[in-house]
Amino acid sequence: MRATLLTIATISAQTVALPCVAADLRVPKAPPLAAPPSVFSWSGCYLGGHLGGGWGENKVAAPTIAPGVSATGDTDGFLGGGQVGCNFQFGGLVIGFEGDASAANIEGDITRTVLGITGTARARTDWIAAATGRLGWSWDRWLLYAKGGAAWAGDKYSAFIPVFDDRLSANETRNGWTAGAGLEWAFWPNWSLKAEYNYYDFGTRTLTLAGTFAGAPILVPGVEIQQRMSVGKLGVNYRFWSSLP
Repeated sequence: MRATLLTIATISAQTVALPCVAADLRVPKAPPLAAPPSVFSWSGCYLGGHLGGGWGENKVAAPTIAPGVSATGDTDGFLGGGQVGCNFQFGGLVIGFEGDASAANIEGDITRTVLGITGTARARTDWIAAATGRLGWSWDRWLLYAKGGAAWAGDKYSAFIPVFDDRLSANETRNGWTAGAGLEWAFWPNWSLKAEYNYYDFGTRTLTLAGTFAGAPILVPGVEIQQRMSVGKLGVNYRFWSSLP
């Protein structure tokens, strides 16, 4: 009887101890996996502004009045405006398009004596606009790109010949092409800064200047003006739609 009671007590003790041993043998849970770091993307549409300066030259000739004679004057000044566009990123390659427009104060004059008569011609660019494609290569938050496309400019011209009290003027919207390059840095998820250079070629256009000669109305046709310009600017962009997480 005593042996039977001892056996029952031993089995009971083992039965009570088994859950405790099992609890001690539980496999610890693995820590949760960390979320993969987000990869910066340049994909998205953006809106921004810019400030800068322009410099160039205008070559003027009037072959109907002074054959074989021309004069070249320099222009320079400031500009500021805005841009809007979209980017699409494929690996490190970034393809996009952009439209920009700037109000400008780029001007200059030149004084020359032709056939014994001295006169001053003046050129001024009031605005510049462009529609371009962009192609770039990115590494994380940096983007190096080239751009090119169509361009337009609003120009005004004037001439003054003191000896005849001759005052002439004309204005036009010119079309041409532009090419440039830039570097952009995304300093915040949706904000970026850029530095950019653009070259503009508006070709040669033939104008008719209108004005007065000795107080009487006069038209001077066949005035040829060639225009080329460079622009450097700094800008900021905000992406209002993007693929960022």
